[in-house]
Amino acid sequence: MALRTMDAAVVQKNSLRVDELLSKLVSLEEQLTSLKLQRKVRSSSPHHHQRSRSRSKSRRHYNPQGRYCFYHFRFGKKCLPGRKFRLFVKDRETGCQFLVDSGADVSILPWTKTKGECQASQYKLYAANGTEIPTYGLKILTLDLGLRRPFQWPFIIAKVERGIIGADFLQKFQLLIDLHNRKLIDGVTNLSIKGEVATIQENNDLSTVNRASKYFNLLKLYPDLTKPNLVNRVVKHEVKHHILTTGQPVYSKARQLAPDKLKLAKQEFQFMLDNDIIRPSKSQWASPLHLVNKKGWHIKTMWRLQATQRTDNTRSISNS
Repeated sequence: MALRTMDAAVVQKNSLRVDELLSKLVSLEEQLTSLKLQRKVRSSSPHHHQRSRSRSKSRRHYNPQGRYCFYHFRFGKKCLPGRKFRLFVKDRETGCQFLVDSGADVSILPWTKTKGECQASQYKLYAANGTEIPTYGLKILTLDLGLRRPFQWPFIIAKVERGIIGADFLQKFQLLIDLHNRKLIDGVTNLSIKGEVATIQENNDLSTVNRASKYFNLLKLYPDLTKPNLVNRVVKHEVKHHILTTGQPVYSKARQLAPDKLKLAKQEFQFMLDNDIIRPSKSQWASPLHLVNKKGWHIKTMWRLQATQRTDNTRSISNS
């Protein structure tokens, strides 16, 4: 009799607990239903802006039409442009600092580094926003970047604030940019140098074609048409030109060049030799060298190598 009484008490106690749990579940279901209704009402309200205390991933990937991020879509022109990280290297010989930018079509030397020894040219460069950048000719520089070999290259003198090593320079000398490790790597010798990484606000991607032009996409297919002819290109024909002569050379007195002009002449000849534009000759034919200012609308060096009027023209056969 006592055992039956104890079993009945246990069953009654368990049933009370079950009833209590069921009542709690019903209460939770009612609360969830109420929250869903409140959320639906808030989302349908036009004046409601949902706020989330947790970090929203949608701000980083907000792209309603594939053009703007969250901040540009929200703030428009008030949004500051994003900072860009760029690598800077220094020329050990002159101490001039250059921005290494593979997005620039050509290499640039600031016009302030020429000490005013330049004349304006009609050749123009263009910034990313379409702004015209005036140029002032060419200057051949031999950079010492610490990679155990000289880098001689013609730089376009332009009205910019800093020197730029562009894609033409990087392609010619097979240089690679390692922005993560702040290095400029020589693809020929596998040597590298440490540079400085800095953030810039403005866009330094200089182009030889105006991006606002309706012919931009067409001209980008033929980049050689707008780039200055700085180096010798691969000849696609077999036409050769010879000067036929009828006798021995005529004597001509040598002329002495000024030290600054002599330095420019040697630099120009060395550049043409290195780029297979000319080759050494063992011929007896020669003439004095004279430097004159080169005029014209196109991009130009500050001086032109010009032979004087030779009397040995009487020994050559006319082409006509």
